[in-house]
Amino acid sequence: MKLMGIERVVFGVVDMAEGRRFLNDWGMRLVEEHAGCLLYQTADLGEIELMASTDPRLPKAIEPGSTVRELVWGVESPADLDEIESAVRAKSPGTPLERLRPDFLRLVDPMGLTLGFTPSKRTPTPLCAGQVADPAPRIDLEGKRYERAEPQRIGHIVFTTPDIDHVEAFYCTVLGFRPSDRYIGRAVFLRCKPEGEHHNLFLLKSPDAGSHMHHLAFGVRDIHEVFGGGMAVAQAGWPTVMGPGRHVISSCYFWYFKNPCGGAAEYYADTDWVTEKWQARELPQEPRYFSEWMLTEGVSRYDGVQRQSI
Repeated sequence: MKLMGIERVVFGVVDMAEGRRFLNDWGMRLVEEHAGCLLYQTADLGEIELMASTDPRLPKAIEPGSTVRELVWGVESPADLDEIESAVRAKSPGTPLERLRPDFLRLVDPMGLTLGFTPSKRTPTPLCAGQVADPAPRIDLEGKRYERAEPQRIGHIVFTTPDIDHVEAFYCTVLGFRPSDRYIGRAVFLRCKPEGEHHNLFLLKSPDAGSHMHHLAFGVRDIHEVFGGGMAVAQAGWPTVMGPGRHVISSCYFWYFKNPCGGAAEYYADTDWVTEKWQARELPQEPRYFSEWMLTEGVSRYDGVQRQSI
């Protein structure tokens, strides 16, 4: 089976007006509105769908309030759906599974999260090459500056869950995910294909007996867009959760904000790209392995004469 990445994330939202306002400020493109649904897209045609949390069409929630209700993974071709269906029936026969259409397969993972699988319609977007500065001296030219972000892709999603080993085993044994790195006994970074971005799914030990959405990460073009987009979102009044900063594991630059659709939303850029040669590391969950550097309350800017904290 050939998984391509996160295709669509469906949220059940308590306050649809706040969800709409956040995604507009986040830089997402509203492409469709009908029957109580709002459909947004990233630059590569990845989708975020918002529905009222009380909408009976939504799959069952893993937790109260606004949260992810369905996570859809893209596959390379319809034949991959047959392979996934066969793998689930053979290796996890108790898993709820249904073929809703010839091009759409749905199942429920060990966290109780509804997963969908469908041939991918996303279009590749350029990856940041890791440069903070331009490759050549700028002569009579300004450097890059972004007034707001335009999310390029949905890169990864994070959940907390009490039984990480059980969930990891399902994703790796049944769906073919691979571990990229782990915090010993506390968390695991998983990627959905042998070569690609460092992780598409991150599982953390839950602080309680339930599973919860932690955050959803959106790739942007470079560090300048992380800062420019983050400044715009902060100026719109959305609170910083943490950042900006730079992670140690995956090496990416980040900035997280509280997301009224559920959990947090992250801008990130310049993440590690790994292949089958990559050797997964086992590291203690300590601050030195979380971030190389990080601001904890956003950043400040000068607005005319007065210094304004955001």
